[in-house]
Amino acid sequence: MIRLRVLTASTGACTHISLHPNEFTYSTIQSRLAAVLPVNDQIILIGPPYKVPKDSLLRNNETISALRLGDEEDELIQNGRHSLEPAERTGSKRIFLFSKRALANNAPEPPDCVLDPAPGPLPMPTQSDIPPPPPSPSDVVETPLRNALELYVRQLMLDVAKGRVYADGADLRLAACRKCLSEMVAIAHALRAAVSNLSDHRAGAVRQRTQFSSDFVDAASFYMGLLQKFELRAGEGYVDETNTFSVENESLGSVPLHPSLVAAARSSGRMMETLLDTVPLDREKAWANKCQTAHERLTASAEDLEAAFGTAVGTSSGWNEEAQEDLAAEEIIKMLISEVEDADNRIRFSQSEKNDILASNQSEATRIMSTAVRNESKEGRAESAFSSLEEMAKSSSSILMTMESDDTILSQLSQRVADAKSAAMKRMKSRLRHISVAQSEIARVTSSVSVLQHALLQLKTDIGHLEHVVELPSSYQSFLAEIQRRRAYCNAFKCIFDATLERLNLMRADEIKLREAFLRGPGKHLMPAFYEIFVPTLATSPAVFSPQLPDMLEFQTLPNVGSQSTQYNSSSTESGSTLISSQVREMESNVDTKDQSVLVSADENSGNYDVMMQTMSQGDVAPRRKDDKAERATLKYENAVLRQKLEQAGVKVPPIDSHITTTIHPDENDSMDQRHKEQHRKISSLEAELERVQKELEAARVSSDQKEAANLSPNSDKETTQQSSDKISHTSFEVGDIGLFMPTGRGRGGKRIYLAFHSSCPHRYLSPDCIDGSPDFVLGRIVYQEEFAAGALNTTRNPFGLHVGTKFWVLTVEVVKKG
Repeated sequence: MIRLRVLTASTGACTHISLHPNEFTYSTIQSRLAAVLPVNDQIILIGPPYKVPKDSLLRNNETISALRLGDEEDELIQNGRHSLEPAERTGSKRIFLFSKRALANNAPEPPDCVLDPAPGPLPMPTQSDIPPPPPSPSDVVETPLRNALELYVRQLMLDVAKGRVYADGADLRLAACRKCLSEMVAIAHALRAAVSNLSDHRAGAVRQRTQFSSDFVDAASFYMGLLQKFELRAGEGYVDETNTFSVENESLGSVPLHPSLVAAARSSGRMMETLLDTVPLDREKAWANKCQTAHERLTASAEDLEAAFGTAVGTSSGWNEEAQEDLAAEEIIKMLISEVEDADNRIRFSQSEKNDILASNQSEATRIMSTAVRNESKEGRAESAFSSLEEMAKSSSSILMTMESDDTILSQLSQRVADAKSAAMKRMKSRLRHISVAQSEIARVTSSVSVLQHALLQLKTDIGHLEHVVELPSSYQSFLAEIQRRRAYCNAFKCIFDATLERLNLMRADEIKLREAFLRGPGKHLMPAFYEIFVPTLATSPAVFSPQLPDMLEFQTLPNVGSQSTQYNSSSTESGSTLISSQVREMESNVDTKDQSVLVSADENSGNYDVMMQTMSQGDVAPRRKDDKAERATLKYENAVLRQKLEQAGVKVPPIDSHITTTIHPDENDSMDQRHKEQHRKISSLEAELERVQKELEAARVSSDQKEAANLSPNSDKETTQQSSDKISHTSFEVGDIGLFMPTGRGRGGKRIYLAFHSSCPHRYLSPDCIDGSPDFVLGRIVYQEEFAAGALNTTRNPFGLHVGTKFWVLTVEVVKKG
């Protein structure tokens, strides 16, 4: 059985209950306490931490041990020690019973505390209460001397009775004081529990309010900016006082749609010329006004919440004043406990000793009387007896006076203890009422915070719809890049399909010729068994392979947006971004170049065709032309993918200039000579442009180094050298250079192959040991490079599918960044 003590908060009274471990639940405790308070009027707290207990907490062995420790601490006061030490320090727990009815405004005042015995003089026995002496034996003759001596003895017996009353009264008064103080200690602990529970509610409300305030401030700033941008986007034209074109401050009416998109809209019977025409403007503006109104209402509600929260939670100064008052009340309890302990040590034992002296005097008086009666005939015996008894009577009277004085002290002490408990119960009622009101206000404020949090989330959902309009310009540019990439994919897919089919047809034609040569030559001398038994298909033609290309309906529905050159003209302040932009421009201008490597050369991606190409003669121009078209289409697609990834990474990529961009059409039939001449002209122009840009960059770097050298100490030379070497290399690769590696496909084992971003410096591959996973790009500093020669296809000596004998390099790098 588990024996528990439940302390009533309003009076400090203790109720003992015994439960079987299987019955140790919250509902069972409530039913056992129904005799003290009705179940629907009960509030039970256990702690610390002081909360409504759960069954899982009650059945915990640590909780049971802590409750027993709390019982032991409360019993210490019965042995002259108080137990007002913080429970958190000792690890003890207690169960407190609060009354809901006592927290109401109209709750009755607690009754005054009255101790038993009540303060004041104790009821004393009289002479009539003293039993008469036993009858004298028949041989004893009553004499005047005997009767006179018996009067002294009866008086001493009355003094003994009074002394016993004083001694027992001291024990009763001290026991009543200790019980009353024990209840006052229970009231103090119950008040701590209530204050702690209020503090938990207050701390939870502060955390919730702080989180909401932080979210609201961040959201309000974002919402205001979003609404302002929406107003700017919804404008008809572009107006900027700074005369600086920027994506951030342009209106949708200033962004023209691509001509192909305008034509598509007209074909469907609609007029759309700018991005603004694609937006249901009236509906979006009405929605923006609704969001603006909701935001203003939420702001007003948040301000009202702050005021209500300050009233509900109060200030720290108010908390400190209440805590000081509670500590002062506990100090009074400690002082009374100390006085009771002192009275117990000083008066109770003194009263007991004095009572023993009175009893001893009474016994001695009885002996003296008996001796005097027996020796009545002797001269002087009577006078001696009367003298001794008179002294004893005076001594007993003096002892009774001191005992009465001590009883008066105990009576006054018990009166102070009773008054202190009455004041404690009244103060407990007032404090609990104040705590109940504070918790109710905190609950209302917390509920308001929850409502505003839901409103903030709803406003975030509603106003997030306007973000589609704000982000439409950047999304439109991504849309154009996506369409270009998809068109490049469809074009590359068809070109590769045509080239592959052409190679297969050529191989079949060559195979037919070889078989005819064999059958007309050595084969004509073979016996019939070779044709009928050994190889029945020896005289048959190769199988015909005629796959059907899936319907390219998607390519027919994609608008041709590749010729648009109007893009955002914002400049980048980072040298790395400028360098990458020039490299991307150079790549886009070389999509028709076969011999000049830009990003991924034809040689590096033609491994899948090498076996078939070996069967083709050097004079077959038509298949070679289709191979060239397939390679160029593949390069164009891969460059479109790279451009899209660089834009997603935040790099400013220049547009594809129409005067240097060659549109590849599946049916183009220009001669190879004209193409090579055009390609060589473009290559020369690009090389000259690249050389000029490199000289300008070198001059700018030298000028910057000279300026920095004039301001920096010699110790900073190493740092300056390190900073100057952080540029991305693309024309040459040495140990210590920075390289940008992009995925180009998958090699043996399905692992992605990463090729260095380069200009006229092909076949620099990233070592597979340098990375984990499949990032979109790898930026790394070269620490080692090794040269190889490609071996046979589909072997470990040719992991990248290159032509046999092609030189390639495997670079080991220190990864700087990957994404």
